[in-house]
Amino acid sequence: MNHPFLEKLNYVPPVIKPYDKNGVVVYKDKDSRWHLNVDGVQMMLYTVGHEQALHFYSHYKLALGNVICTGLGFGVREQWLATKPEVMKITVLEKNKSVIDYHKDIGTQWSDKIEIINCDANEYKGNCDFLSIDHYERHDTTNIIDRIKNTEKNISCCFMWFWLLERWLDNRCIENNNKGYVYYQPWENNDLYQSYNKLKTFLGLKSLPKLSLKELTEFVDVYWNRI
Repeated sequence: MNHPFLEKLNYVPPVIKPYDKNGVVVYKDKDSRWHLNVDGVQMMLYTVGHEQALHFYSHYKLALGNVICTGLGFGVREQWLATKPEVMKITVLEKNKSVIDYHKDIGTQWSDKIEIINCDANEYKGNCDFLSIDHYERHDTTNIIDRIKNTEKNISCCFMWFWLLERWLDNRCIENNNKGYVYYQPWENNDLYQSYNKLKTFLGLKSLPKLSLKELTEFVDVYWNRI
């Protein structure tokens, strides 16, 4: 069953099938969660509550014109963004050809707006209206920040967003490889608007959009399914 909030926004859950080929393993566990593992590393998880789609609500709201998405996974973000009339084209950068082949083998029906390129998003140079970044795993924080900064540097865009941003905003800190935290705002100052602007400065990301407190609150609440 689709999430009622997502259904109102034309979201259709991805078609996921079991798979084991060329280092890509897709399986459903006892809790009905789908796992996408590549060379033994979990790259994506998809749950029955569609929480992963909620994580991309901000990307959906911001997307327009020509969009570049880094990382493919189950194609959750890409297919949803393609339903927006304001989005003209989506270029997906996926380094692992086996992930692309998985979708070919199970017969994923991509929107005509979507073009998938087998390349390293960290090296790709181009331009777009909206840049959606998600080609990393959550626990390697140093690597995440480096990839985000490098991608913004290489791809000229009007504005961007990246997976985990809402999490860092809500926590007022950045998880540091499970070894501690990098605090960019004191906890006693519980102001999401200030948190966002301090994080922009802390990371040095110029392409993050100007947003109101209302917009930021909505993004964070949807991310955590507080709706």
